[in-house]
Amino acid sequence: MFLQHLINGLSIGSVYALITIGYNMVYGILELLNFAHGDVYALGCFVVLGLVTAGIHPIIAILGGVVSGYILNILVERFAYRSVRFSGRVTPTISAVGVAYIMRNAILKIWGPETYPMKLGFRGTQLHLGGIVVGTLQIYIFIAAISFMVIISLFLKKTKIGQGIIAISQSIPTAALLGVPVNRTISIVYGIGGALGVIGGILFCAYYDTIFVGIGFALGTLKAWMAAIIGGVGSLKGAVIGAIMLGLIESMVAGYVSTLYKDALVWLILITFILIRPQGFFPSQIAEKI
Repeated sequence: MFLQHLINGLSIGSVYALITIGYNMVYGILELLNFAHGDVYALGCFVVLGLVTAGIHPIIAILGGVVSGYILNILVERFAYRSVRFSGRVTPTISAVGVAYIMRNAILKIWGPETYPMKLGFRGTQLHLGGIVVGTLQIYIFIAAISFMVIISLFLKKTKIGQGIIAISQSIPTAALLGVPVNRTISIVYGIGGALGVIGGILFCAYYDTIFVGIGFALGTLKAWMAAIIGGVGSLKGAVIGAIMLGLIESMVAGYVSTLYKDALVWLILITFILIRPQGFFPSQIAEKI
C-alpha cells in the first residue's frame, strides 16, 4: 500500500509542480503574487473542453488551450499589473483578485457551474506490478513535470531572454539601463506561467476525468501557494520539490488517515511547517532591491 500511495502522490504532486513553476516564476522576477494565475489556466482548460466538444482533435485543442493561457496571462500583466507594478504589494493584489473574479464569472457565464467529464483519450493503460497499479498517464505526468523543470532551467541559463529575466529579478532599473526590454520580458514570464498552468490543469483534468469552475482556485490559488511555501517562494527547484512533497503528504494522509479530513490535516501540517521554517526548503536567492 505504501508504494501505491507513493506513486499516487508523485503523480498529483507533478501536476502541482507544473502549476507552481509558473506561479513562482512571476514572484521570482517581481516579488508579486499572481492571484489570478489559477483562473487564467482554468479558463484555458475550459477552452480545451470547448474545442474538444466542438469536435476538434484533442492535441489541437490542447495547443489552443496552452496558447490561450499564454495570451491571457500576457493580457492580465498588461492591463492589471503593469500600471501598478511599483505601487506596493496591496494594490497589485487587489487588481489580481479582481481579474480572477472576472475570469471566474466568464467561465460561469459560458459553461455554467456544472462539472463536466474531460475526455481527452490520454488515460492510457494500467501496469500491474505485484500489488501496485501504475497508470501510463501517471508516468507521463511525472515525466512532463521533470522535463519542464529542466527546460525552464536551461531557458533561464542559456538564452538571452532567460538572462534578461534573471537581470530583471535582480533590479528592474538596472536591467533597463543595460538594454533589457523590461516590459516585453516580464510579459514573456507571465505568458510562460499561464501556458504551464494550462498544461498542469489539463493533466489534472485528464487524471480525474473531470473539469469544474473551481479548479483554478483549488489548484492555482491554494495548492500552488502551499507548494511554493514548502519549497521556497520564488525558487524554481523549490516549486517542484515543494509540489511533489505536497502531493505525497496528501496521498499519505488520504491513504492512512482519512480522505474526509485530508485537506484540514494538510493545512495543519503546512501551518506547523511555516512556524518551523517559514522560508521553505529552498528559499529564493533574490537580491535586496535598494
